[in-house]
Amino acid sequence: MEAIYLNHAATSFPKPREVVEAVTAWFDRPPVDAARGGDSACDPIEPCRRELALLLGAADPVRVVLLPSSTYAINLVIGALVTRGSHVVTSVLEHNSVLRPIAHRERDLDVAVSYLGTSPDGIVRVDELAASLRPETALVALTWASNVSGAIQPVEDFARIAAAAGVPLLLDASQAAGAVEIHHRHLPGRVFIAFSGHKGLWGPPGVGGLVVPDGELPQTVVGGTGVRSESPLHPPELPLRHEAGTPNLPGLAGLLAGVRLIREVGVHSVGAHRATLVRRLRQGLAALSAVRALPLAGDDERIGIVSFSLRGWSPDAVAFVLRESFGIEVRSGLHCAPLAHRALGGGPEGCVRASVGWSTTEDDVDSLVGALGRLEAR
Repeated sequence: MEAIYLNHAATSFPKPREVVEAVTAWFDRPPVDAARGGDSACDPIEPCRRELALLLGAADPVRVVLLPSSTYAINLVIGALVTRGSHVVTSVLEHNSVLRPIAHRERDLDVAVSYLGTSPDGIVRVDELAASLRPETALVALTWASNVSGAIQPVEDFARIAAAAGVPLLLDASQAAGAVEIHHRHLPGRVFIAFSGHKGLWGPPGVGGLVVPDGELPQTVVGGTGVRSESPLHPPELPLRHEAGTPNLPGLAGLLAGVRLIREVGVHSVGAHRATLVRRLRQGLAALSAVRALPLAGDDERIGIVSFSLRGWSPDAVAFVLRESFGIEVRSGLHCAPLAHRALGGGPEGCVRASVGWSTTEDDVDSLVGALGRLEAR
């Protein structure tokens, strides 16, 4: 039985051949020092930065900071901007990569936190954002797209409201990058965009980054850069300002290959492919009386996520049987977003999440619907 992979919201699989070859090529030759006097023709850092700048609409490649993950990027911004006694605005849709850094600041630094609610179909309430801002608000941190429902948020409205109040905005684009058009330079105000490399950008794990609006974000991680070693202080200019230590060069080589493929295929095509499959999946699930799918705002299916429950079954049990009996890999539980499940009616145990990707076929989706139909009949 050939396995069917429907967990692309966690990490994309299989990785494209070009990505695998780019990573493995690093282990067939002696390592080089990244941009530090080694073989520059083999250094993926600057080409990767340039490709990401084009994909994400950054005004200048130096504004793309390469980091180990979107989690690292989010922590970098929250740790630098959310200081003692300040106020931060976030939402109930956020992943723990946002919720936990904020919770730690709340506990340790007496930070006040406002959690924006959502509409019944999972859109953050923009009117609540405007009303929640205070003179001491240091940051607004919101997701671009929910990793539970797939709902794409009104980020332009977020940016407009935050900019009018002079408050920085952090957007978590972990699910959005590679599936929706992102134009950082067109968003008003001081906007930071965190992105993950191993999901919609088709890269390996251990790579991601942050698009920054300027070079003013305080440094929180400093150390070796391989250049200006005589200085006692870390270089202050972008992008080295936030890049320290030995980078994951094989991972960045894979990310470079993945981003190039995304740009060749086209973000619109990727999103359209996911949307077609999600519509097919939701139509199939609607015919099963025991299945309840979480609502999706605006019928915009480009993120490729459908979360659902099966009456009489726990989410973990559904995922286990789908994997062991049908060879279908999905994700169960709270998906690191407990407040989102509570807000959207996912239940204390969460949901089953099926998420499609570029490699997913209509037959894969039909197999899932068929398997759930057999479970419903038990």
